Amino acid sequence: MESLIKDIRYAIRHLARRPGFTVIALLTLALGIGANTAIFSVVNAVVLKPLPYKQPDQLVMLWETIAANNHRSVAPGNFADWREQNHSMEAMAATFNGNFNLTGDGFPERIDGATVTSNLMSVLGVPAQLGRVFQADDDLHQDRRLVVISDGLWKRRFASGRDLIGRTIKLDDTSYEVVGVMPPGFQYPNQSNLWVLGRDRNAVSQTLISQFPQNDWSHERDAHFINIIGRLKPGVTLSQAQSDIAAISRQLEQQFPQTNAGLGSNVVSLHTQIVGNVRPLLLLLLGAVIFVLLIACTNVANLLLARASQRQREVALRLAVGASRARLIRQFLTESTLLSLVGGLLGFVVSIWAVALFVKLSPSDIPRLNEVSVDWRMLGFTLAVSVITGICFGLLPAFQATRPDLNRALKEGTRASQGRSRRRSRDFLVIAELALAQLLLVAAGLLIVSYVRLNQIDAGFNPDHVLTAKIAPSTRKYPDPKSRAEFFTAVLDHLRQIPGVQSAAIVLNLPLSGSSMNRGFTVEGRPPARPDENITMDYQVVSSDYFAVLQTPILRGRRFSEADNQNSQRVIIINQTMARRYWPNEDPLGKRMAIGESSKDTSWRTIIGVVGDMRHASLNDAPVPCAFTIYRQDLESWPRMAITIKTTTDPASLSGAVRKELTAIDPAQPVYAVEPFQNLLSSALAPRRYVMVLLGSFSLLALILAIVGVYGVISFSVSERTNEIGIRVALGASRRDVLRLILGHGMGLALIGIVVGLAGAFGVTRFLRSFLFEVTATDPGTFTLVALILGAVALCACYIPARRATKVDPLVALKYE
Repeated sequence: MESLIKDIRYAIRHLARRPGFTVIALLTLALGIGANTAIFSVVNAVVLKPLPYKQPDQLVMLWETIAANNHRSVAPGNFADWREQNHSMEAMAATFNGNFNLTGDGFPERIDGATVTSNLMSVLGVPAQLGRVFQADDDLHQDRRLVVISDGLWKRRFASGRDLIGRTIKLDDTSYEVVGVMPPGFQYPNQSNLWVLGRDRNAVSQTLISQFPQNDWSHERDAHFINIIGRLKPGVTLSQAQSDIAAISRQLEQQFPQTNAGLGSNVVSLHTQIVGNVRPLLLLLLGAVIFVLLIACTNVANLLLARASQRQREVALRLAVGASRARLIRQFLTESTLLSLVGGLLGFVVSIWAVALFVKLSPSDIPRLNEVSVDWRMLGFTLAVSVITGICFGLLPAFQATRPDLNRALKEGTRASQGRSRRRSRDFLVIAELALAQLLLVAAGLLIVSYVRLNQIDAGFNPDHVLTAKIAPSTRKYPDPKSRAEFFTAVLDHLRQIPGVQSAAIVLNLPLSGSSMNRGFTVEGRPPARPDENITMDYQVVSSDYFAVLQTPILRGRRFSEADNQNSQRVIIINQTMARRYWPNEDPLGKRMAIGESSKDTSWRTIIGVVGDMRHASLNDAPVPCAFTIYRQDLESWPRMAITIKTTTDPASLSGAVRKELTAIDPAQPVYAVEPFQNLLSSALAPRRYVMVLLGSFSLLALILAIVGVYGVISFSVSERTNEIGIRVALGASRRDVLRLILGHGMGLALIGIVVGLAGAFGVTRFLRSFLFEVTATDPGTFTLVALILGAVALCACYIPARRATKVDPLVALKYE
């Protein structure tokens, strides 16, 4: 222990005497270790950390499957049979995501929530922090409407009042009794802030009951809209549960062929369901920062090799007076580890800032970000990485430095030069740095090309000067299609009167909003689709000016007009993809199609127009068949609407006026999501932009570290070869010859590093395929351009010390030895 303390003291004195070297090494390590700690903090919280539920490994999600859709919501009747007939689950609970108008006790507000079965919280194993969760007994009291709220809503809306339990709040103009408040962080499913009890035996939301006239539950197996979570019995595996539910599904397919033909089942662990989509992204970023750390390590190793060359006389003297080689290696490793530990502590500080920035800039679809933190466990991770890093980059310099040529090193007044072995080691490290940097730069280049091409795609609409908003009138206050149509007509009339508004329209779901409505249909004169064919289309309800607001062209036929109302012929407009797919060699205008049940006369609609394709779900997904109806002819089921407003000025400047006008129509109806359409477009690009920026930043950092390494190696090589250069000049070598000598050495290393990096990139970038758009993982243009950029930057790094070498004075150089 005493000798170790002496080694540490000596290392501190040695590093303190060379502040320039120490600062550069510490900054390099701080950036590499800090980036790794930050990304690992996120990976740990999102991917590795168990879900915050009781025995989370037993929780699963259950889905229906049909055709290529492996994650289809479940029909209530099928859920009931799964729950009653299975042998692998302790319990199953159902949820249906929705929104609620919260009124009273302040301004009206639209709240994300869910309708759930009474056993949801018990299945998850999460108790309330205040009051209680739903219980099985609650199902027996049909006269009580109950709600449980989130901790965030309790604090924000009700000022953490403990007297809230037992009080009533108004949701969609209906009184609900608050029975509990959930603990902080609990928001299952998704971003739910309140949970209402669905008493119907299949947990159907009250907002959906209105879809079925006189509560006609013959639709129990036709409507697929609830999500199922289950808890496995102890000892039951995921595959056993899958086999169990699949057997029930096959039985239901035979029992109910009209509704269940082709329906299968899929059982997925809850952890996979929540984090599965984001796992590749985080692992990609983790791999990138590991490369950055490797580059940082090679950089510091090169610095230590350079320092070791200047300490040959010191090492030789210590060996000559009896010090063992093992003792000297331990001294060198003590210095490198101490350097790495201090760099790690600085990196921990960097990681605190980096994690905060990471979370702030993250797209909204990354789950569990509220659980990300840099705590003592992450400090332990940082210290462990620091120790490992210090040993790794310290070993090579330690072994090299402790093998000096004693006779040469001990000559009085002789400057020890680097040996061929040490020079090869330093060259190898430079090649490794450049290869890793090349690999990261290629990956970043592919993502940049993908982002640019995605940004240039024709989305089928023009978001410029368009303001959007959402409003959901109460189904109690506006209970029928006529009253809702009158409400939305009043909304449009008021909005058109606002100065700066050119036109206004409504739509069921905005493009790129993440919401959609799929409905089945039948083409007149053709046999109906088989139940297992799953022929559906994206279904939209709009007003007459919708296509004009978004500047989507009518390719054939006409737009909707004010004459298309409840008393006129029922009409429909389809998009170009639907026309090509279902009427490939004929004109669809004048043809009829039925939405939903073709047995009803009100389901048949005449096609009056074909509109250009819009990319509704996402920019990178191809357009799907889509049909549009006018709101006056279809408001039976969908009271919530989005508003689009074409403005002649900055759309954000009209947000206040829009809120004021809509509030004036009905002060009790919340107006929410008021924002320029460009924000939706930006949000749609956010995930790809996020990956591009982060990987691009890591690649830039890697490039800087690599170029610093090249510059350092060439500079040290010049200083080591000063005598040689002086002799060459004295013998007649020109400045051009000297420049060619130094540049040849540096660019030779750069060329090898670039070639090795390109070869590695060909193998590694295939893991990027899911992040790319309209560019291959081996795009030759990107590979070539990145190689040229890295070569040019390496040339600049080599040129500066090479130019300095051309100015060596032969007389001074010959006295240098």
